[in-house]
Amino acid sequence: MHVSRLEWKPNSLLWLCLLLPGCDTDAAPPRAAEESEIVVTSEPAVSTASTESQQQPQAPQIKTEKTKTETDPDKASGEPQPVSPMQNAEQKVYRPSDQRPLHNNQRLALLGIECYESSHLKLYTDIDPEQAKKLPAVLEQAYPALQKYFGPLPPNREGTEFQVTGYIMQDRERFEKADLIPGLLAQIINGRHQGAQFWMNAQTEEYYLKHLMLHEYTHCYSMIMEDISAPVWYLEGIAESMATHHVGADGKIQFNVMPHNKNDFGGLGRISLIQDAVKSAPPRTMLEVMQLGPDDFVDANASYAWSWALSQFFDKHPQYQAEFRKLARQMQGSGFTEKIKAMIGPDLLAANDAWLLFVRNLQPGYDSERAMITFQPGKDLVIDASVTQEITSDRGWQSSGVHVTRGETYSVSATGMFTLAQKPKPWQSTADGITFQYFNGQPLGRLLMMVRPDPGNDPTRMQTLLRVYPQGSQATWMAPATGTLYFRLNDAWDSLDNNEGAVQVTVTRQPQPQSNTARQ
Repeated sequence: MHVSRLEWKPNSLLWLCLLLPGCDTDAAPPRAAEESEIVVTSEPAVSTASTESQQQPQAPQIKTEKTKTETDPDKASGEPQPVSPMQNAEQKVYRPSDQRPLHNNQRLALLGIECYESSHLKLYTDIDPEQAKKLPAVLEQAYPALQKYFGPLPPNREGTEFQVTGYIMQDRERFEKADLIPGLLAQIINGRHQGAQFWMNAQTEEYYLKHLMLHEYTHCYSMIMEDISAPVWYLEGIAESMATHHVGADGKIQFNVMPHNKNDFGGLGRISLIQDAVKSAPPRTMLEVMQLGPDDFVDANASYAWSWALSQFFDKHPQYQAEFRKLARQMQGSGFTEKIKAMIGPDLLAANDAWLLFVRNLQPGYDSERAMITFQPGKDLVIDASVTQEITSDRGWQSSGVHVTRGETYSVSATGMFTLAQKPKPWQSTADGITFQYFNGQPLGRLLMMVRPDPGNDPTRMQTLLRVYPQGSQATWMAPATGTLYFRLNDAWDSLDNNEGAVQVTVTRQPQPQSNTARQ
């Protein structure tokens, strides 16, 4: 079923389409072995080999215990047998055994490929050693953040620490000659992962080198278990989110952050891709992003940008955040789509409207906490009736409490003073705004209005929702659509936190002007 870009039909949401498999991997995550007693006859795969003979780890020998039925034919009659408490105990969960290949580091060093290792990363690379030796420490800071978000990984049967082998390639041919790139991964555009290994091309921007490494490592960590059913938009979006990081002055790294400028996030460009897209066309609906498939991510940065944006929307929105973050620990087995559906709730239209406003206004430093909208339906006014609502300067769109009817006449008046900034000095403003500073073509602080149209089949509903009407301290107008009014005081979406104060906005329904024919 085709859903128009301009017409969101909540009842037509195709939830089954969300179950597309994730991209950036060429095989399903390895299945955990069945419960058995394991005798390991070789060193764990995380150790470093020193000779060519250690290139591949030996497979563990598996010894299973016979059941009573197998050892005692008299018990094989099919009669009910007593069940021991141990048989009722919950089966212990293990992550897959470490199956990474072991490499001869001395041989690789002769080829110009050095090894840098920490507890959770073994990195093979030919990039500048001064740059390479810092990367494992970045990953070690990320590891607790991954544990906190996705939950700790279960142990493997060997009891070894979870470690990933990564390959960052400046000269791809060098890695091919060393047989470090499996044939299935021949087409590596930026990065790929498989099990507890990842491969990526070196990047010119230092930030994006770390970002891409964290992205691929997030895939390895979050998809190491069997039966991952999360859709591709989620897998890519959450990997992009966890990889987006900022290094503080003290060297501590924050993960899953909103980029606040371009300089500190060199090479990322996710917000710029979204901004460029919405300048020339309506934003993609929530459903369109959820329908992205693996092929959409092949050499297509825009798909990563949209998936990241949708993940950020849910992850930072106060209404969806708690349930969305639970999904990171529920990626196995069936039912992921139902969990997304339950998270969004019955009002799919409201979720999509909030998403459209988020992505339409997205900019570096977007203050999700203050800018995210909460829809509150308004009430109709009789002629000459009015409603007054406080509109604060440190928030985004806020409900007026008034429901308007298309074609009816209303007036708006706003009183009060507020402060827009503290440095270099406080900027005092009324609802008319200050004309020496502008944002989106309007004076800073000017009262703005939007209409959230009622549900319906109007193909122009999205354009109406995203249209902004400057009001100032006084305005009279004819309602462009039937719906609820929302107001905000104009300011950049990354500058709401230093505003103080509010205005009182009064909306009054006016009598309809009589036509010339009626007056005659």
